[in-house]
Amino acid sequence: MVKKGTIFIISLLLIGSALWAGGWNNTLMGARALAIGGAFTGIADDASAIFHNPGGLGFQENVLNFSLDGFYIWPTHEYTMPTGTKIQSKYNSPLPQIFVTYRTSEKITLGFGIYVPYAGGGVDWKKDELGVPLESVMGIYAITPTIAYQVSDRLSLGFNLIFYRGILKVNTEMEGYGPISVEENGGSPSAGFGLMYKPTDKLSLGMSIRGPAKMKLSGITSITYGTNKMNLDSDTSFNLPWDVEVGLSYRISENLLFATGAQYTMWSALDKVEKTIKNVPHFDPNTLMLVASDIEEEEVLDFNNILILRAGFEYLLPQGIALRAGVGLDHCACPEETLSITNIDVNKLTLLGGIGYKAGKMQIDFAYAYAFGTEREKTITAYSVPLTEKYNLNVFILGLGITFSY
Repeated sequence: MVKKGTIFIISLLLIGSALWAGGWNNTLMGARALAIGGAFTGIADDASAIFHNPGGLGFQENVLNFSLDGFYIWPTHEYTMPTGTKIQSKYNSPLPQIFVTYRTSEKITLGFGIYVPYAGGGVDWKKDELGVPLESVMGIYAITPTIAYQVSDRLSLGFNLIFYRGILKVNTEMEGYGPISVEENGGSPSAGFGLMYKPTDKLSLGMSIRGPAKMKLSGITSITYGTNKMNLDSDTSFNLPWDVEVGLSYRISENLLFATGAQYTMWSALDKVEKTIKNVPHFDPNTLMLVASDIEEEEVLDFNNILILRAGFEYLLPQGIALRAGVGLDHCACPEETLSITNIDVNKLTLLGGIGYKAGKMQIDFAYAYAFGTEREKTITAYSVPLTEKYNLNVFILGLGITFSY
């Protein structure tokens, strides 16, 4: 029974992970960047370039940029049972972030950011619909010191250190036990690189690379059995991928800017999740005594590498007003074999837009996005009878950013 309970807990780690793009990607960085479709690698002219392309910091004109952005996410996870019954999970979540840049000289710009590049949401499946309550939240935030060097009037390079920190919280229950909860956190270092090249005054080409990381979360797994509650040390480990982005922007006129980009994320690195619960007490039938030992299990995911495409524009009106719109195509990373209610990942077409207003040293940006999921089907077999499950995910997002420049 202990081992079965452990396997059940492992599967909960993946709930709510695919909120935005394929896999666990989260590209909600900067309200202005989001409104232009997220196609910001070839623009990267504000403080959110710390994430999108640190090479862009070398061309920023202001001495100081301070940006405070926040997003609110309304995801709807859908699961249709083989019986045809459809249930939904709706777990709304805020997502704040901070970016700061400072030009120390004509050639060097420093930056610092705190943001959530992976996961950043959760799910809440109801007991009366699913049979058991499943509430889980996972987020991986990054603390990112950055430096950019302007090599010439046409070329700038950027480098950043990335310190990832992951947080996992799970609350559920299981028949034969009782309430089960998991609270774990941990991190891993990584690094990134960016390049911005401007062959002409109107055209900019950008590239950004983020390195992989081996995440290890540690904490407590609490299992209640009858009137007894066991607080057990536990670890969860998994891999984060390489991420490569390229983009271009072209100023069609003084007031109109067009941008496009592609992101290739090597999610094949996330082949499994490993879980260890330490010193689990259980009855040894050989010695007829109560003993304690570690339980180690793994959940196979076998994610695929994915390509994400984006495009958008920004049109400047008089009195400091900017209109923005964009579109994105996000491919799923999860194969059919590992698709489940704990890991819903589908292809999504995303429509984005927003408006900005700049007055003096202050700029306010509003953004929205709606991702339309494409329903996926999975065939399972029960008592030699093929059955069909269906999965989908739609997401609505609002964003607000305030930037101070000097």
